[in-house]
Amino acid sequence: MTTSNKKQKYDIAIVGAGMVGISCALWLQKSGHSVCIIDRSSPGESTASGSACTFADYACIPINSPSLPFQAPSMILGSMIFGKDSPLAIKWNYIHRMIPWLAQFLSNCRPQKVVGIIDALAVILSQAENGLMPLIEDAGATDLIQRRGCLYLYNTTKGYDAARPDILARQERGVSLHEISAGEVYEMEPSLEHLFHKGVFFDRAFQFLFPGKLIERLTAHFVAQGGTYISGNVSAIDSTDQKTRTETRTKTGTKSDTENVRIRYDGKTLFAGKAVIAAGAHALDLLPSLSGKMPLDTERGYHIMLDATKAELTRPVGWAEKGFYMTPLDKQIRIAGTVELGGLQNNYTDRLLNYLEKTAKQALPDLGERESSWLGFRPSMPDALPVIGPSPRDKNIILAFGHQHVGLTLGGITGKIVSSLIGEEKIPFDTSPYSPQRFQ
Repeated sequence: MTTSNKKQKYDIAIVGAGMVGISCALWLQKSGHSVCIIDRSSPGESTASGSACTFADYACIPINSPSLPFQAPSMILGSMIFGKDSPLAIKWNYIHRMIPWLAQFLSNCRPQKVVGIIDALAVILSQAENGLMPLIEDAGATDLIQRRGCLYLYNTTKGYDAARPDILARQERGVSLHEISAGEVYEMEPSLEHLFHKGVFFDRAFQFLFPGKLIERLTAHFVAQGGTYISGNVSAIDSTDQKTRTETRTKTGTKSDTENVRIRYDGKTLFAGKAVIAAGAHALDLLPSLSGKMPLDTERGYHIMLDATKAELTRPVGWAEKGFYMTPLDKQIRIAGTVELGGLQNNYTDRLLNYLEKTAKQALPDLGERESSWLGFRPSMPDALPVIGPSPRDKNIILAFGHQHVGLTLGGITGKIVSSLIGEEKIPFDTSPYSPQRFQ
């Protein structure tokens, strides 16, 4: 989808058209701003499109944990040297570039830090549905969600007992969940192999039926309401000289300086009053000039699509100890998960793809052949929290990235926060934990 770009000045220009970017665009459009989106890809091709397809309002437990620094080395070395199955991997040709990020990550594994992260994630996740559903309803896209909850399963007593503190942490922060027995698991999903010990049912979670289609639908609605979508590769964003700025009036009649920011893409230039950087992991290329010390890096995640003609699931099912989800999509099941530290390299790691397939077929033996594979880049901060707020270097550049594993879930509320920040409206909860200023 490409719309005509005859206009070269906008109230707001958004770089990135994934779930975060389109949500920002729609909320700003609802507030009366003229908005354009610029992205190198077509709508629906972002990292969110390849996710586990789950609205995960329960996902307040970060990867950061006090035990991880002790567990990770054995997981990585075990898979490399002894061929043990593991959902964690490292591209060693990249790891030297991640040393500053890893140092901050380890610092955020301290117990007090982890509690603060859980609190901050729980707050924004509790608002996530309020930020997303109005956009889905406006776009007439409620047919692209399915409300049957989500299962999270444990195949060992040890795994379940180790997860008890996390289950309690969720409950203490208001997450709706039910602990269920093995018998209840198989009543809900009878096709699963009888190897699970216990489970947790998140009854308020729901499934996106092909997230890429949802983003396409939201983008079509944005364009139909007068928004502009530009296919282009942004190479630079900078502030304009004060002397060149001019004032115009927005639809609401308020004054807006529409030449504060200059965006260069594919040999062209456009101007905007403000720019929102919602480019996910690809924001890394733009950050040095925009935000100073901002430790954004990438977790590479994979999915495979397996034929499900003879296998059946009715909702997303996560296997906790194995680190992946199984999500039904038409006549296929998507197996999504793993964490690989390796930046934006495009080469696949076959071991992780094989791990997903092998382990998924232990849970669902009737799964068929692998029909496709996918690699995506999760934008990750070392404290597991998104970055939402004005750049420390320029108040006219708003940063909105770093959502790690929950960009699909948090896109809507991020857009609402960004719109409120730009409109200088009151936000009904504390957003300081997500501020870019925390890294300065």
